[in-house]
Amino acid sequence: MFDSETLFNMGKYRVRFSGRHEAIYDYDTGKHYTYAKMDERSDKLAGFLVQRLGLKKGDRIGFCATNSVAFFDAYYAGFKTGIIITTYNCLLREKELFALIENESPRVIFYSEEFAFTMLSLREKGFTQEFICLDDPGPEDRYCYCDIMNAADYAPPEDPGLDYEDIQMLIHTGGTTGTPKAAMMSFRSLFYNALADQQGFQLTENDTAILTLPLFHTAGWNVLTLPLLMIGGRLIIMRGFNPAKVLSAIREERPTIGISVETMYKALAMHPDFDQTDFSCYRTLVTGAAPTGRELLELYWAKGVKMVNAYGMTEVGPNNMCHPISLIEIEDVRAKWNSCGIPAPYNEVRFLDDEGNSVPVGERGEMVFGGKLLFSGYWNNPEATAAIMSDGWIHTGDMGYLDKDGFCYISGRKKNMFISGGENIFPQEIEDVIMLVPGVLEACVIGVPDPKWGEVGRVLIVTSPGAAVCREDVVEAVRNELSSIKVPKYVTFVESVPKNAVGKRDLNDIRKLYANPEE
Repeated sequence: MFDSETLFNMGKYRVRFSGRHEAIYDYDTGKHYTYAKMDERSDKLAGFLVQRLGLKKGDRIGFCATNSVAFFDAYYAGFKTGIIITTYNCLLREKELFALIENESPRVIFYSEEFAFTMLSLREKGFTQEFICLDDPGPEDRYCYCDIMNAADYAPPEDPGLDYEDIQMLIHTGGTTGTPKAAMMSFRSLFYNALADQQGFQLTENDTAILTLPLFHTAGWNVLTLPLLMIGGRLIIMRGFNPAKVLSAIREERPTIGISVETMYKALAMHPDFDQTDFSCYRTLVTGAAPTGRELLELYWAKGVKMVNAYGMTEVGPNNMCHPISLIEIEDVRAKWNSCGIPAPYNEVRFLDDEGNSVPVGERGEMVFGGKLLFSGYWNNPEATAAIMSDGWIHTGDMGYLDKDGFCYISGRKKNMFISGGENIFPQEIEDVIMLVPGVLEACVIGVPDPKWGEVGRVLIVTSPGAAVCREDVVEAVRNELSSIKVPKYVTFVESVPKNAVGKRDLNDIRKLYANPEE
């Protein structure tokens, strides 16, 4: 019973200490929300969902929206109702999006005006959810979100009787291939994930972060955002990513910590305001979803920012690896630029060979995770759950190794490894070497068919603006560092490497476009 009481009052515990402290600043509207105000707003939403619409513990509500304070109203309301939050990427193909919604059956869908047409399509397909616009209501909507927040006659919610293993969120995976799956994240998982981040990044109530990532992805929710709110910090939100706006917010609000993805960091660095923006406020910047090349990292290191690569997986937190930022200098970061850090607190990690045996330090193996951060399986998909989870361990499918200092290096996806002349080739190892070539902004290696060797490497190269990089530069760099079998046979210069909505490489598209070496 104590667990239920603790979870029910989770938001109010923070109000005791930080009630008057600003929790969220909506940069687009100019509105400021204290922790006390967020508690009041979530009470209103909880009352509306339970008393007006009749939702109960275990029911789902969905968001098809750009980032807004309403997401956090729902997050805090979840502690008070046991209602599960699920958030959708409305940029998915309509067929994929509708399949996710049909599978998860949210009773209510909150949407922003940008996706009004998508809501109309859902209605035309026979979906009968309660649709509530976070902006101006549509002609068929029964309720307006502003009316919920303006209500004065709501009753305080009653304790729904929660357990730490109850599901708090459904978060869709953002993998490189396949249809997203809904990972069930329990109160336990998200709680320990927050603790891991707070301790790993040494978060305090004095920290501020700008939310640049979308809240349909785990990195938007669970890397900095919820850990920061749990510790009493300050979050700046925007409807969407805009480089000029983010740089302006950095100058005005002086954030202390942040996470984004390579494409966003690249957009900031290429913006004309980048050189005039002082980044000394940042203790660290973290880059996720896919490795960021040294050429881009150097632009931020030059500003005195300890920007580091990280590793995370929806099903395991996602705070799995982090750098001990307070204990290292930029020169240490530079020396281990392609490492994703050391295992974060509360993570148990092993590196296994094909027979399931742990490999020695320095040898590659598949990373498997155990511990308190693990998810509870995929929603309505026991087959996929069984395929990834075994004996309390989650098999990531990612290959990596630890160096003598305990830092982790990712070699790439196990299934993306290719075999050339009987030798296993891991693309990440080759990419790391190529990204040290001056002028190379991104390198992506895939295996392509070859009549003699079975498969050989093909590398896609994105160069910095104005850089003069040729095939010989790439080939020579690899030949000097790695065995000859790892030298890519084909070097292709491209304007960009296909990526999905969360910044990860879209391997399906990449293979469709570049698997034939003659094209």
